[in-house]
Amino acid sequence: MVGLGVVLVIEVAPSLNLVDTWQFGRPKLGGVYLFSGEEAALVEAGTSLAAPRILAALGELGISREKVRWIFVTHVHLDHAGGAGALVRALPHAQVVVHRRGARHLADPSRLVASVRQAVGERFPLYGEAIPIPQDRLYVPEDGEVFSLGSHRLRVVDAPGHAPHHLCFFEETKGLLFTGDAAGLYLNGKLVPATVPPSFDLELSLATLEHLSSLAPKALCYTHFGPRPGAAGLREYAELLPRWLELVRKAWESGGRDEEATVKALLERLAQEDWPVDDPLLREDIAMSARGALLYLRRQEAERA
Repeated sequence: MVGLGVVLVIEVAPSLNLVDTWQFGRPKLGGVYLFSGEEAALVEAGTSLAAPRILAALGELGISREKVRWIFVTHVHLDHAGGAGALVRALPHAQVVVHRRGARHLADPSRLVASVRQAVGERFPLYGEAIPIPQDRLYVPEDGEVFSLGSHRLRVVDAPGHAPHHLCFFEETKGLLFTGDAAGLYLNGKLVPATVPPSFDLELSLATLEHLSSLAPKALCYTHFGPRPGAAGLREYAELLPRWLELVRKAWESGGRDEEATVKALLERLAQEDWPVDDPLLREDIAMSARGALLYLRRQEAERA
């Protein structure tokens, strides 16, 4: 672990580091993984506010900006891809690898920004801006496509559920799985659901977790936050999601099927069960995941009607 002034870089494996982006002004909430070598690459881009830290880390590690060839984003939510537009301006040869269903939102982020603004309310300034990315700087991969990054081989894995445009990336030589939000958030040793609006889908999430488990990863590399040895986190998240949906369902019923009452009742219960809801920032994240889960439950009810 090396402190780089205000930048923290953590070695994950030879020629692979994790840059703490200080997401929302806090350490160990969001990160960007950095492959060094003749053809350097990033996994995730953070928000646009993270770009100076990422560029500083490149400089401190002696990686020329001209050598960065790829920016792999798991999905287009602004805490994962919002900084990609700022980065491609500074990295002249980099292309952004993004799911085909997400590419248009990076070329024209206006709808994405409006959706995030509605979802996060007063927290929106913490997400920075989303700079449009020229079409020729976007690359849409095939599921299973493999990228050679020096001694590393990075395989694209279609991973819907958290969002329909979600990808994971599997580093085959070391068995490292970059999970994005497909396996939840891993914060201070606790797994927290990532079921945010508008498109969370339980069945797709569980199918994705089963597929990711079949890869037999040796470690999970969470964007939020950091590496975790082994694949047990995938099984743990597959068990957590149904329980989480049931908690939201019960709160919905006890809250008279009112959204605000549901979220309030749920947070009160979680406080009694030692969830990290006393932290205002994490409380807001959990509340947003509750709203996404509630939206999923409403869709399910409408389909059954």
